[in-house]
Amino acid sequence: MWLGPTLSLAQQVTVSGQVRDVQTGELLIGAAVWDSTSAAGTQTNSYGFFSMTMPHWPGLLRFSFVGYVPYYLDSPGAPGVPLDIRLTPVKELDEVIIKEAGQRPAGSLSLPVSRIKSIPVLLGEADVLKALSFTPGISTGTEGSAGLYIRGGTPDQNLILLDEVPVYNVMHLGGFFSVFNPAALKSVELYKGAFPARYGGRLASVIDLTMKDGNNQKPGGEIGLGLLNQNLTIESPIVKDKASFIVSGRISTLGLTTLLTKRTVKTGSGEDYIYRFHDFNAKVNYQLNKTDQLYLSFYNGFDRFTYKEWQNNDGREVSTAVGNNWGNATGTLRYSKMISPRLFARATMIYSRYTSEFKNDYLDIIPDGGEKKVYRYTNAGIRDIGGKVQLDYFPAGWLDLKLGMEATRHTFSPFITESNYRHFAADRPSDPIAATRLGGFADADFTLTKQLKLNAGVRYSRYRVEGRSFQNPEPRLGFSWEIARKWTLKGGASLMNQYLHLLANNGYGFGYDAWVPSTRKAPPSRARQVSVGIIKALPAPGIEISLEVYRKSMRSLVDYPEGTNFTGLLADSWDDIVLKDGRGRAKGLELMLSRKSGRFNGHAAYTWSKSDLQFDEINAGRWHPMKYDRRHQVSVVAGYPVSRKWVLNGAFVYQTGHAVTLPEAALLSVISDQSRFVYNERHNGRMPAFHRLDLGVIRHGSIWKDRKTRLGLGVYNVYNRANPLYLDFRIRHDPQTGQRSLTVKQYSLFPVLPYITYSIQF
Repeated sequence: MWLGPTLSLAQQVTVSGQVRDVQTGELLIGAAVWDSTSAAGTQTNSYGFFSMTMPHWPGLLRFSFVGYVPYYLDSPGAPGVPLDIRLTPVKELDEVIIKEAGQRPAGSLSLPVSRIKSIPVLLGEADVLKALSFTPGISTGTEGSAGLYIRGGTPDQNLILLDEVPVYNVMHLGGFFSVFNPAALKSVELYKGAFPARYGGRLASVIDLTMKDGNNQKPGGEIGLGLLNQNLTIESPIVKDKASFIVSGRISTLGLTTLLTKRTVKTGSGEDYIYRFHDFNAKVNYQLNKTDQLYLSFYNGFDRFTYKEWQNNDGREVSTAVGNNWGNATGTLRYSKMISPRLFARATMIYSRYTSEFKNDYLDIIPDGGEKKVYRYTNAGIRDIGGKVQLDYFPAGWLDLKLGMEATRHTFSPFITESNYRHFAADRPSDPIAATRLGGFADADFTLTKQLKLNAGVRYSRYRVEGRSFQNPEPRLGFSWEIARKWTLKGGASLMNQYLHLLANNGYGFGYDAWVPSTRKAPPSRARQVSVGIIKALPAPGIEISLEVYRKSMRSLVDYPEGTNFTGLLADSWDDIVLKDGRGRAKGLELMLSRKSGRFNGHAAYTWSKSDLQFDEINAGRWHPMKYDRRHQVSVVAGYPVSRKWVLNGAFVYQTGHAVTLPEAALLSVISDQSRFVYNERHNGRMPAFHRLDLGVIRHGSIWKDRKTRLGLGVYNVYNRANPLYLDFRIRHDPQTGQRSLTVKQYSLFPVLPYITYSIQF
């Protein structure tokens, strides 16, 4: 075995191995390794592996990771012995919020899952995506939405990976929180600029989530109780120190939706709202030997929503039901191998399936007269099957290489409709559309000096659909330069392509959507981004301030004519309906002050941004604001342990109003109260500002032989701000004067709401 320190012919020394959690055996992603003699350093990859080549035998080695006690190694051992480093977690009250920014590329960050769980949110539902929305350059759409708008991008322009598999719809409850169960997650990485070449396929960001491997030391788990869902997680070794598993599931609490049900006994009528969801995560890993490991992971989640109106008079029952169901299923099979101290390889097979269904039923039952049933079912989906091979090569202490190839077979099923409507075209084309995406990438990290590091990479992609091919190179460049003591300058430039388009219904609520491939009429979208930033470590321990500016341009975007509804039966192909050849531009400034150690920790962030669109068919071809363009955004997240058991947490967010389309006039009828609004320009106004304060407290305790417990209490929207959800425009008629006037009413969704959560670790 050659995984420990080894001597080369040039007398260089290579130290390699893995870093784990001592209590669970989990491999730690992004753990820092530092040599005190040469001041050389590196980080573990997504499999916990590190390799560091130095011109001499290493002195004191330091291993560290967020939320863990640093580990010091005087002697790395004899050549041929692999290093298996085990770090001990610190007490949860002392954990930090964000990894050291000085060690990360520009426009990237990582959030510990433990901190995600502590941020006060709607009904206490800990959520990965909402936690990210409190960081610079990221905003959400409407009140409660978990969809992320990152640097002028839309939610469908975010590449969201779960164990390297894309997840196409990440929303539960119409967007109020995401499908990712924090109890099953190990790490959350975000890239919004200086994208590594190994990622591609989206324009705005990459959110890379990794599931836990499972405790390979002893059985354990967690039970969680909340207002929206209940969850259970179980993990255990199969063979101690070699194989383990984790299963985690959560199901919806149905009490909230039954509150919406309306029934009238006298008239025999009513309205029923039925909503439920589930998530299930599972993962098994097996360490075949000291160099080879096998992983198998799975996720399945599904939402079902039905709205039904019914009436029963003298035995005759008439009902109308509208339903929207959607869900994801993913699977990953991965094999990793440490070929040598300087070469690490992994091979991955992936499977992803997303389904979105829209249902409309009408039923008329006449006593002793039979029944009449009319239905329409529309289904849209996408299925991916693919593979990827990647090599991490460390030829010298100043150079790290990542090389890889990947292939994915997409199968699109847009708007496959079944109906017994009288005028339904039975011969409507409904065959699935197949597409193939091939890609290769090379990523190189150069340590030019102790102060200057450079990342250069290129990605080449080829996309083929219905006999059409699109080929694009995607160069990437990033740098980090320590220009003075505790001052670091960072920057990056990247070019991204997106070969998919998302079609969604306009309006608020449960969304029916469909992913469709690029075509000659609607070619792939393209984005270029440049960013530069500076980071300063302040004299006070653990306090850091960062400033970053960016500029991005986009082209070949698609949009929808006003009133487009893709849930109906389409007379024309979707790429004949949408507006094409749109352009976009975005720029912004992001400022963050963070404290990463000490009893009081947290961060404050400010973002100034501007994002515009231009289509020939909209606003006479003039540039106009994107819907969720917000000029200013402020967010603050803080935590303070008042004792060993009690921790106070708070979160505040302020956003200027997003763009909205306002009517400029109304056409009034002289013979009736009917009117029609006149809209001349899109996004010609602004919604009122959005702001909210959430407060929470967490009590850590124990029951039943030191079983750890966690009680969360909090208040969402403490000062009961009526944040705008949408505006309703109406014509008001005064019967006394006969005059009519235009009125605007703001609708809000969530008032002040208390919450409670409880969990037990066993």
